[in-house]
Amino acid sequence: MKKLLFSLSIVILAQSCETGTPTFCNDGIQNGNELGIDCGGDCPPCASYSVEGHAQKGPFLNGSSVLLSVLDSNLNQLGTSYTSQILDNSGYFLFGSTNLASPYVALRADGFYFNEVCGSPSNAQITLNAVANVNSVPAVNVNTLTHLEKARVEYLVSNGSTFAQAKQQALQEILNIFNIDPSINIASAELLSIASSSAADGVLIAITSILQGYRSESEFSDLMANLVTDLRTDGVLNSTILASELISHAKLLDTTAIRQNIIDRYAAMGITVNVPNFGQHIQNYIDNTTHQAQSTVIDYPETGLNGLNLLNTTDSVFSEWDFHSLVANRPNDCLSLKVVLKKLSGNCQYGCAFYSVSSVQNWNISSFDQSTLTQTFISTGLETDLALGFEYGMYRFEMYINDETTPSRIKTFQVN
Repeated sequence: MKKLLFSLSIVILAQSCETGTPTFCNDGIQNGNELGIDCGGDCPPCASYSVEGHAQKGPFLNGSSVLLSVLDSNLNQLGTSYTSQILDNSGYFLFGSTNLASPYVALRADGFYFNEVCGSPSNAQITLNAVANVNSVPAVNVNTLTHLEKARVEYLVSNGSTFAQAKQQALQEILNIFNIDPSINIASAELLSIASSSAADGVLIAITSILQGYRSESEFSDLMANLVTDLRTDGVLNSTILASELISHAKLLDTTAIRQNIIDRYAAMGITVNVPNFGQHIQNYIDNTTHQAQSTVIDYPETGLNGLNLLNTTDSVFSEWDFHSLVANRPNDCLSLKVVLKKLSGNCQYGCAFYSVSSVQNWNISSFDQSTLTQTFISTGLETDLALGFEYGMYRFEMYINDETTPSRIKTFQVN
């Protein structure tokens, strides 16, 4: 039950038919012809498949569901499916021994999961998919890589590739997007696990962490759906918007915290895991990608309750003595934000900056330091606002995420 080397273990139990009887693929359908399977008269005799394993993102939580659907060699559904339920928080599930008409299967896990970036259970459910030939691999893992490759594999098979060729090509195309070192041997996505310790498993953790980032469950699902659509026909990430979202989150990831989150999660279940060096793959992606981080992980809306938002990405000139909003909306609590205000030029007669105490919404505010001409604002809630005004001069906001030493964003503005 604690087989964490693989997310989904497929064990094939071959059973012999009686001598002289016809060969059946499943339930009395001779040679599989009625199911559209080209067995060539050599279908597996009475093959029984016992399916057990672990569904991971982070691991799916107790009570999540797993669906197994049987496919033909062209990856079309045959109409036969089986359901199971995850039995504990390691993501463990079990299907009873079942005769299958084909070794090609699709697997789908639906449910809540452990968020390895934030170190907490998810607030909503997600879906991850996989497609596999259970005769060609000792196990089938359901993870972010199997999910991203599934539609691409189906497209390649429909256009003449063998299943093995399609799987290899689709996986390599995904690895290329994240600038994964080609010297790392990754035989197939379904052999990877976030609970295992090889360099290849480190690649899975790295890519999974980038995809999760600081996104909500709905944002994660939306990103995955859009990536699947983008990659399906050519295996290349064409959307600059999606590319920007990936690198924007990658640059903010705390790999030390992610490593400890994974260790602690499995330790709570009495399982010791050795997390490989996945941070090097994230850093290599950051250093070598051609993607540009044009999007912001934190939302800085155009306006707030008190007028134009001083932190928005468009306005750079504001009116002296007028109140303006200071708004920054974080996606979740595992991402912190500190905003430092700096007076760059111009004399101050009354303290440079001033705010309405009654307008403060989820900001911890320091006094304005007259010696350094700085003031610090720390976000204490997911949604913030503040009525803030200035005397004449040039100012700068520096935005620091997760206690970083260099600001993730700088905004300089003029007050006239």
